[in-house]
Amino acid sequence: MAIFTLCIYVMFKDYKRCSFYAMAKIANTDYQKFQYFLSDSKWNLQALKNKRLEIIENQLTTCLPRCGAGTAASTKDGILAIDDTGCPKPFAKKTQGAKWQYCGPLKREEICNVAVASTFVSQSKHFPVDIIPYLPADDFKLGENDTKFKSKIDIAKDLFDDALEKGIKFSSVTFDSWYASSEFLEYIDKKGKPFFSEIKSNRNIFMYHPGKKSHDFVKPDEIVTLIRKHYWHKTRHIKYKTTDGNEVSRLTFSFKAQLKDCKVPLKFVVIFGKWSKEDDKKIHILITNQLMTSSKTVIKNYLLRWGIEYCFKELKDTFCFDHYQVRHIVKIERYWNLCLIAWTLIYWIKQNAYLHKILETKPVTFNVFKYAINSLLEFSSTSELSKNETLANGYFRIKSARARKKIAA
Repeated sequence: MAIFTLCIYVMFKDYKRCSFYAMAKIANTDYQKFQYFLSDSKWNLQALKNKRLEIIENQLTTCLPRCGAGTAASTKDGILAIDDTGCPKPFAKKTQGAKWQYCGPLKREEICNVAVASTFVSQSKHFPVDIIPYLPADDFKLGENDTKFKSKIDIAKDLFDDALEKGIKFSSVTFDSWYASSEFLEYIDKKGKPFFSEIKSNRNIFMYHPGKKSHDFVKPDEIVTLIRKHYWHKTRHIKYKTTDGNEVSRLTFSFKAQLKDCKVPLKFVVIFGKWSKEDDKKIHILITNQLMTSSKTVIKNYLLRWGIEYCFKELKDTFCFDHYQVRHIVKIERYWNLCLIAWTLIYWIKQNAYLHKILETKPVTFNVFKYAINSLLEFSSTSELSKNETLANGYFRIKSARARKKIAA
């Protein structure tokens, strides 16, 4: 428990790589203790995950809107976002799970570890629910036929089921085009949950073809041509906020159809415009199994998916989620969950508006919260050491009698 506490403490310090040596040095403790804690000590990882979510869900504290806080628990107006992220490890030849595969943050293939995660997202808050490492088929003796192998879609199903079992309150599920496979769409629909997603440009859509005057399979790029030729008078402008926070008005067109090899009836919403300045796609086609839902609601709910990207960014930028130096997947997963706990500590402090009552400048971003908390820890530690010469001497092993006397003064 002492080393667990020190691990969380270290994550509020400045360090570039999570090595046992670096953590032990910052914590002024034995390197072997950190190694044993992450490698050999007994963990009930599921119990740890459950406790972390319990802390979040039981936070009923509210404060005024100007504090930037609110109820911390999940609410029915929220959505469960599912996505994966990569941790680039270009020189990791022996790290378990680190293979040449697509790496989301780099938007290209690279040697990396991949984690599939679920996040609760609403208009006012977001928090990670769970994260599970993905092991490529090459890591198993029988490859994809191995009983222990799980695809990303399999992991996504597990995350969805787990969120339901844990009682996370969410109205629907959102995910990007990679997870919009027929298998996953049918699975979510069978469970009775609405979903909002986007489709890839190579998906075949079974719909009424106005040129052929019959139903046929149509590619997304052909749909755009058909809309401009036959349905342009039925397009509608819809105002919404893009992923970079700007309010825009975009032309949209909606219709009902089905994807090839998918039994779920779908509503399609075609959007003529980019999500942001960095977006390289000028056309987006969203789907939902809620046939009567308005196009604006479909867009709004799908864009909530970006809450999981904010979580990934906060974990990586604030707690070096991808800077670990351990090789075994068990140790990697343990480290990732320590990052989630440190993230949750900031979230808990933020939701309860504790620092707003202490600091003159109110912190906003997770990084500012991290530095503020670290400053308070250092201030508290210095104050405590100044009252106890024996403690100060034992902690820092100070040789100078003059220095010890000055500290105790």
